[in-house]
Amino acid sequence: MSAQKQKMKFLAVKLAALKSELKVSREILNSASREVEAMFNKKYFPEQPAEPVNPEEVEIATSEDTEEREHPEQQQHTVHEPNPEQENLSDIDSATKKADPEVKSTFRKIAMHIHPDKLGELPDGFEKSKKSELFDRAREALENNDILTLSDVAMELGIDVPEITELKLKQTEEKVIAIKNELNQIESSLVWHWFFTEDATKKDNMLKKLFELMYANNTRS
Repeated sequence: MSAQKQKMKFLAVKLAALKSELKVSREILNSASREVEAMFNKKYFPEQPAEPVNPEEVEIATSEDTEEREHPEQQQHTVHEPNPEQENLSDIDSATKKADPEVKSTFRKIAMHIHPDKLGELPDGFEKSKKSELFDRAREALENNDILTLSDVAMELGIDVPEITELKLKQTEEKVIAIKNELNQIESSLVWHWFFTEDATKKDNMLKKLFELMYANNTRS
């Protein structure tokens, strides 16, 4: 493997790992923030419902539930299940039109090997699961116009990959730096520290500080 391909492989793996970490970190931060906000509202605004409900969502859910109970046989004929394969193909077609030529070409080579249509005859097991995961990575890379990740998938399948320009490598390095910066911001936040602190006294002090900040912002608005 050439030095350039080794660097490409490293950056592709690094970017994938950081994206996964960022996704989980955002979920944790959002969950912790909602928990703190619920406790704040309960303490300072107990007259407000703990979890505001969207009236439109309630109306839709209620009407659907009523229809199912009153006309189950009618519901059976009128509800059409979406076809995941058709939806995926539509997304792929749309993404392909926007992608760079080398991205389109690399994705087509990958799809020739591991498109879901070609995996249908494979027995369920590790090979089918692995190839399905690789295709999902390739599809996401196509949507993001990400030649580096596509090239990494292609290399795993033994497919020739195009030469990656220094500009593409530089852009990927910048994405890695941007994700690291966002992770640092998340992990330095007070809510994050409150969520992961196990010391009861420290946790209580952090919560009080959060309440003070939230109350100050609330009164200013």
